[in-house]
Amino acid sequence: MKNIIIILLSLLTISSYGQSELEIKIFKYFNDYRVENGVSPLKFDYKVFLAAQHHNNYLNDNGYPYNYNFYNGHREKELVYVSDRVKEYGTTTLLSSGECIAYVFRAIKQSDESLLMDVIKLWDKSPTHKEIMLLDNIDIGGISVLQLVDSKGDYFLVTLNVVNLSD
Repeated sequence: MKNIIIILLSLLTISSYGQSELEIKIFKYFNDYRVENGVSPLKFDYKVFLAAQHHNNYLNDNGYPYNYNFYNGHREKELVYVSDRVKEYGTTTLLSSGECIAYVFRAIKQSDESLLMDVIKLWDKSPTHKEIMLLDNIDIGGISVLQLVDSKGDYFLVTLNVVNLSD
């Protein structure tokens, strides 16, 4: 009975952070990927998650990827760098930060799990994103998933933010 209560309280805590089921799953897949590659899993951080969510919304509101007003999807007009965004949302003691973004379409009849794993594989194939995913000096992270539907189909914007709080 005690274990059931602990599990329920954990789920309520995670849900209270406003994460969707997709965001909870991909954060788990991301941490599984880190462990499989010999680095420690990250702790979820709500403030870092909010910065990732902000960036997803900013990208969507500003026409990413086809009509985006910057040469680089990691940049914004006001909160230019990922460090600016995580500071804006309250993570002020950071030493460094990193970001991965993805824009992916859902294949016909593709499950959520398969699509989320495809995002991890996509980042894994990019040397820069892989390096960010496997940094061993980062402590916390958050992943935002923005699911969108238009005439082209079902697609997702995914932003991962990671932060180093200590040496």
